[in-house]
Amino acid sequence: MWRHLASRSASCKRAITAGLHHLPLSSSRARPTHRETILLKQDQYRRLFSSSVSASLAAYTPTETVEYEVDHLVIGAGVVGLAVAERLASRGVGSTLLVDKNSGAGQETSSRNSEVIHAGLYYPVDSLKTKLCIRGNELMYDFCEKYNVQYRQTTKWVVGQSDADLEYLEGLSKKAHALLYPTKRMPGPPTFILTQDQMLSQEPHVKGKAALVSPRTGIVDAHGLMHTLEARIQDKGGDVVFQCEVIDIERICHDGLPKVNGQDQQSLVGTGGFRVKMASPAGSVVVKAATVINSAGLYADKIYNLLLARDSSVSGAQAGHGLSNNKNDDNNSKRCTTPLPPFKLHPCKGHYYSYSGPALASRLVYPVPDKNLASLGTHLTLDLAGRMRFGPDVLYVDRLDDYTIDSSTVGSRASLEMIARVVGSYLGSVNPSLLYADYAGIRPKLAGPGEPFRDFIIHHHGGFVNLAGIESPGLTSSLAIAEYVEEMLY
Repeated sequence: MWRHLASRSASCKRAITAGLHHLPLSSSRARPTHRETILLKQDQYRRLFSSSVSASLAAYTPTETVEYEVDHLVIGAGVVGLAVAERLASRGVGSTLLVDKNSGAGQETSSRNSEVIHAGLYYPVDSLKTKLCIRGNELMYDFCEKYNVQYRQTTKWVVGQSDADLEYLEGLSKKAHALLYPTKRMPGPPTFILTQDQMLSQEPHVKGKAALVSPRTGIVDAHGLMHTLEARIQDKGGDVVFQCEVIDIERICHDGLPKVNGQDQQSLVGTGGFRVKMASPAGSVVVKAATVINSAGLYADKIYNLLLARDSSVSGAQAGHGLSNNKNDDNNSKRCTTPLPPFKLHPCKGHYYSYSGPALASRLVYPVPDKNLASLGTHLTLDLAGRMRFGPDVLYVDRLDDYTIDSSTVGSRASLEMIARVVGSYLGSVNPSLLYADYAGIRPKLAGPGEPFRDFIIHHHGGFVNLAGIESPGLTSSLAIAEYVEEMLY
């Protein structure tokens, strides 16, 4: 009964998105102005249950009135949530609703990063980060060309300074050749090594013994990408609603249903979907969703904890060990039969430093990364206008919303001189007086300080999909994550 609610999507859209504004397809570098506040007027909502749904819920007494019913509820309108909602809305079957607590899309991690299209070189071969970055690289370039999102295939150098670094670069190149096959877009080798003389002939300011060249690396207009995804969601019949903060999630478990595969559904989890309560400027909103995708970024652990708190109060098989009436609980690598244990995110702030002088390189330049891959180092990236910026640094923090730059510490002369020294290890002629602390971002890391590598969490059980720890290369991987989630569900 959950798979064919699309016929009701038009009335749903009128009900929930009064005044919703459709953005044009845009690739402007300018940050979008905030949308008008979308007030969800509760007297505009309508009960949309069909007679079959009402009958199936006859034995269930809801604690609050459900005002809207949807097939796919995506929580979090960062680039990954936008990509997932766009993918599901584009199926043409079922209804999709994307909600975010902020007043516009991508106002957190997605708009405060390096905007790099990575090639998938660094991470363990069998990790989701590697697989989805490689696939996402291909999808990203294709999407940008198809929908006129600005990008530039800049290439990247990973520069080594010592014999140990050169050994690392050789190993990285061998790994790349094993993983990255020639494509129509990129028929040449996925990486190759430059000697010191070759480096100096191409980039006179870059210093090092050798450099690994990654031709598939580039940059993208992240804001233009998010605008385009948002517009496509709406063009495909989906809805995007802001200023809706999820404050409660519970599974709907009910009795009196026919048996499935010979089992009584009263002991099964997920057969009734989820009731999700949200706070809006006009008051609380309650949505009933067949499937929930938690793409809340920095808040993904908190969103999942809302469900866990509810599930822990349900006894026996209903505590998260049952089956779903969806096909995605099959026992394979993408479909999970057991619930996800609790997880904790560690917010990590990174500052970015811009350079007011002329660019000293024409491509991205990275040092050899930390061994635990906690950071790829303070690297040189370019924006689409060719301006240089450096970052991010690594500072674990407690607050999730503090993007301020402390001029007495991070922005101080001593700090800028330190950044110039760090960058000076691979780039000559950097003038500290031309550096300035520009902006900061916060990454949702699964690994705390000093902890080893942690992969993305992409887990589905009983209609609830968790996407957690989606830091770098999350932007590059976003379209591949969306593809992966669709395959999980269908």
